[in-house]
Formats: sequence, C-alpha cells, structure tokens
Amino acid sequence: MVKKLVYVAVIASLLAACEAKEPAQQPTIDADIVKTAATDFSYVANLPSEKKEHYQTFLNDGDIAVLQTFSPEEMVLIMLDLVHETRIDALYAITYQNSATPTKEKFEQQYMDLRAYDLLETHLMFRYYDQVAINEASTPDRQVVQLEISASNHNFAKTFALQRQDGIWKILLF
Repeated sequence: MVKKLVYVAVIASLLAACEAKEPAQQPTIDADIVKTAATDFSYVANLPSEKKEHYQTFLNDGDIAVLQTFSPEEMVLIMLDLVHETRIDALYAITYQNSATPTKEKFEQQYMDLRAYDLLETHLMFRYYDQVAINEASTPDRQVVQLEISASNHNFAKTFALQRQDGIWKILLF
C-alpha cells in the first residue's frame, strides 16, 4: 500500500510540474554582444600608441614615410588590418614594387581577382594568432614573417615575404 501511495504522489507531482502556468524560458544569445565582440578585433590593437598614430596618419594622408620605424612583423599586421578594411590603395602602397608589380589600376583588379579571398581567409583564420615572428629563412635583405596559430593539437602557419624599399619593409604580394 505504501508503494502505491509513493507511486501516486510521484505521478501527481510530475503532472503538476507539466501544468506550470509560466512556460520555461528558453535560453537566448544576446546578438548585440556577439556582434560587438566580432567587430572589436583589430590586428593593430596591440601596437604602441605612437605606432597607431603613425598608422592612422598613413591611412589619412597616404604618407608612407611614417611607417619607416615599423618592423616586418608590424607590417604584416598592418597588411591584415588593411585587408579587413578593404583599403586597396593602402595595400598597394605597402606592396614591394618591382618589375612584376602591376600598375595601381591593374593591382586593384588583380588583387580582387587573385588575392582578396585568400588574404581575407588568412585574416579570419589567424585573428587569434599565437605568435608573429621572423622565420629562420630570413636574410638581412628579405624578411620572412610567420604568423602562427594553434587549435587543440593542430598548428597552422602562414608566411609572408617582405623586402625593404625606400627604408620601409614592404610585402611581396605579387
């Protein structure tokens, strides 16, 4: 008889729980928080304030001479920031100019056709990079910068070649 009473009590409590007047609230994600976090990222956020000012001057005035004190690693971070901002004019300015480099007009077209997707993919994949450093394959005239990221037991790296031109480390994009 006690078993039947316990059984009836359990069933009654389950039924009472099912008839709750207020439905349980479903968990939600605050889209504004997620959106804000995604847009706050910048490859240049950790640059010293003086270099951020120089970079801003370059963006506003196009004066590339203000980038003379930037290291090859910092130039790679600037390039990735420019990729995100789609500043093709500024990307052209920090691209090493040699006989293979197209004119500014052709650069824009070739960049959009050949490089934009790859560089945007790199921008997104390496946004939480672990390290940016000079690769051992570097020489005094040509620096190879390696961007590294680790996820679980996987390691990924992307390298960029830079060459000094007019006192500024420039990216070899073409």
